[in-house]
Amino acid sequence: MRIFKFFIIFLLSISFNINAGPFTDEFSRCIVTKTTSQEKTDLVKWIYVTISFHPQLADMSNLSSEDVEMVNIRVADYMTNVFAYKCNKELIEAIKYEGENSVVTAFELLGEIAISEIMVDEGVSIASEFFTQYLDESVIAEALSEAYN
Repeated sequence: MRIFKFFIIFLLSISFNINAGPFTDEFSRCIVTKTTSQEKTDLVKWIYVTISFHPQLADMSNLSSEDVEMVNIRVADYMTNVFAYKCNKELIEAIKYEGENSVVTAFELLGEIAISEIMVDEGVSIASEFFTQYLDESVIAEALSEAYN
């Protein structure tokens, strides 16, 4: 299934390239509006679990095989529902008139929205700034000085 390969490639690369035609726009609109908050969270969890398999990240994860399986089952159910039921008409038209890359483009947008929703959580927002306590502000200021002069 080439569509699933495109979906996986998108989620692993997350390039957020939004060059779409009207049919891709319609498919994007459909998946964004018909994807629940829980499904968006499931997608973000799937991204998290998937990248945790990278050798440089594996030692930071304590996911069980059951955790991995459950995340994959939930995403498979979601993809089945989107492709076969929720947005089938829009998917068919997007592929027919604008090619299979329209699927990638639509899921890039959904991924961006899903991650944005996770990032607005107060705890996540605070944690995203933890690194700033280690910044050498004088070095940063000097590096940026030309931009502001």
